Order: sequence, then C-alpha cells, then structure tokens
Amino acid sequence: MKFRAVITDTAAMRDFMNTSLILSKFSKECVMRISTRKVYFIISEEESGPRRPLVWCELPVNFYFEEYSVTGVNEQYNEIYLEFSTALLARSLSVLKQTVKSFKIKLTHKQSPCLTLDMDMVADELSSQVVHDIPVEVISRKHWGDYEEPRFNDFHVTICMPSIRALKNIVERLRNMSHSLIVSANQNGRLTFQIKTNIVNIAAHFTDLSVQSFAVGQISSNNDDEDDDSQLISSTIDIKKFLMFLSGLQISNCRTLCSIVHGQMVKLFMEQPGALSIQIFLTEMSV
Repeated sequence: MKFRAVITDTAAMRDFMNTSLILSKFSKECVMRISTRKVYFIISEEESGPRRPLVWCELPVNFYFEEYSVTGVNEQYNEIYLEFSTALLARSLSVLKQTVKSFKIKLTHKQSPCLTLDMDMVADELSSQVVHDIPVEVISRKHWGDYEEPRFNDFHVTICMPSIRALKNIVERLRNMSHSLIVSANQNGRLTFQIKTNIVNIAAHFTDLSVQSFAVGQISSNNDDEDDDSQLISSTIDIKKFLMFLSGLQISNCRTLCSIVHGQMVKLFMEQPGALSIQIFLTEMSV
C-alpha cells in the first residue's frame, strides 16, 4: 500500500488544519479512509458493542491536493484505512498557521507504519523543513465494514441552523445547568433548544428558519407547542457533544443543517460546497 499527497494552496492548508481541530474535539482516535476521489475522517461512538458513527467527514481530493496518488489493497479495493490519534494530527498541523510553501502527506514505515507530515517552511527568505511522524494502525479489509458511511433517510424534519456563534453562547450557559438538551423543530421554521430540570425550564427559540423537509402527519401534535396547527419534532441529546460541534466550527462560508428523527436522533450537517462536509450523529439519550 502506498499513499502520497501534496497541498500547496494556503486556503486548502488552513481548512485541512481546521478540520483536524474539529476532529480532535470529538475523540482521541479517528479513522482516515483514503480513496481515489475523497479522503474521509471517521469517528465512532466510544462504547462497547457494534460501532455507531459519531462523525463522518469528507474532503474531496481535487479541492485540497495538487498531487495525489494512492495504491490500496488491490485493484478492486483501492483504498487504505488508517487509525491514529486526533490530538497528534491537530498538534502537528498547527505548524500550518505559519507561512508554509507546501505540505506533503505520506504513508511511511519507520519501525512501524506512520503518517508522515512534511512541511516546507518559509520565514524571512529562509527555508526550513518540519517533519512529523504520526504512528498509525492499518485496518485490515475484513474490518472495513465497521466504518461504512451512515445512511439515514427517515428524518422527520430538516431545518437550517441559526447563527452558530449566537447559539454557542446560549448552549454554553445551558450546559452549566443540565447534561441533556432537547432539540425541537416545527414545520413553520422554529428551532428550539431547551433544558428541563427539577429547578428550571429554559428554552431558546429561533424563528423564520428555512425548513428543507418535513414529514407531515408522522408525529402527533404536541400541546405544549405554541402553534396549534404545527407538529413539534424533538430529540434529547448530550449537551456536551452538541457543544463540541459548535465549538469546532471554525470554517467560514458553510451551510449548516439540523435533522431530527423524533425521539431517536439529531444529525448536524455542515457543508462548504466543493470543499468539505461534516455529519455529526447525536443519538437520543435517556434522561
């Protein structure tokens, strides 16, 4: 197996670095799936039993890489799956905050398999080279099925998210009062974030948001909803994981959507068209 890629565009380097920072906020480990058309970063729930997706990130090859070549297991399965530390990746890529001429990524073998990051630096007309080796575990093909792309087509509502910065400020305050967050949406474009405890009941409402889809007639009306003619779809999720998503969003010009399966899941989707897409799957938590 062989892999080599080169990034020379400054904006692409910055986005690649920001992606690594997002991943490091969610988990200590991630899987990098390297294919001919896309590079994927996959994070699973940290629990025993069958793997459940938490983060699914896609980076198109033609946006990021000036040079790109991969030789996988064989011609039929021309892909490579690597598992490594997200913290090591984020720390190594922090070098990209400086002036970098080119950034190379290679799969190497230095006593053990490594993802080698090779950065050509430019400072005061002087050139230097920074190399980081991140130890990786090569995942055998028989385990690739554990990291298949999640497919969910039964969302009851998909709605555009409000200002991430404003929402983050609100959720940070709510986190101090509850470990769970009720996320609700209706067909009139209202998205609500609410906590309920024995002491306090607080809700933040965002109105006039664009509703991308709504499964009319699938959920019975909620009498607590202030709109008698609308249905309320909701799910209760881990507020800390939701805040991780909001804190990790450091990439501009992104479209962000919230999809809900009533009483089961909230999916957060962020997309920078042609450059990046991230899906976060937050399953219903028992309160």
